Amino acid sequence: MKLIIFDLDGTLLDTLQDLGDSCNAILEHYGYPTHPLVAYKKFVGNGVQKLIERALPEKARTTETITALLAAFKTYYEQKPISHTKPYTGIIPLLQELKSLGYLISVASNKYHEAVIPLMQQYFPDISFDLVLGHRSGHPAKPDPAIVLDSIETLGVNKQNCFYVGDSSVDMDTANNASVTAIGVTWGFRDEDELKEHGAQYIIHRPQELLGII
Repeated sequence: MKLIIFDLDGTLLDTLQDLGDSCNAILEHYGYPTHPLVAYKKFVGNGVQKLIERALPEKARTTETITALLAAFKTYYEQKPISHTKPYTGIIPLLQELKSLGYLISVASNKYHEAVIPLMQQYFPDISFDLVLGHRSGHPAKPDPAIVLDSIETLGVNKQNCFYVGDSSVDMDTANNASVTAIGVTWGFRDEDELKEHGAQYIIHRPQELLGII
């Protein structure tokens, strides 16, 4: 049995505008400078705490400030009235085909777990994922391989039959740290050069191309 593990933000879902809008709203509320949307392509990928830290001016990156803005961000993001988030073109047909062919599919994200679950329910209600994991308190974040290794153990597959699909250096490092096949996608938040530099074994430009690899 083969397992395909997907990153979420920048791989399955285009969440950039909602993440950027939410972070900018919190920065503005606390009196800090905001950022253009393109800047958030480099801020995301290591979890929401690191997002807040990167968005703050360097001198403001105290534990107290980061903690306060992190709590405010989570509240705002979860209650944001207007959502621009959507699956990337071709993702839902790909997931449907993978399931029809008998593959196991799962999600391993650095987004905090409590935010991942409602997103999956909202945007993929008809896709039966075999496992969905966001970042959980007390567990290391990617690029630590723990979340991938947990997925492999839970679903009972061999590493040789596991593929990790993501859009960033964090994802490629995670796959390589877990000794599974690293597949980089170019439709997300980072560029092809970054993916190659961090050990992508394959690069795909459209979701359907994944089927030619696995």
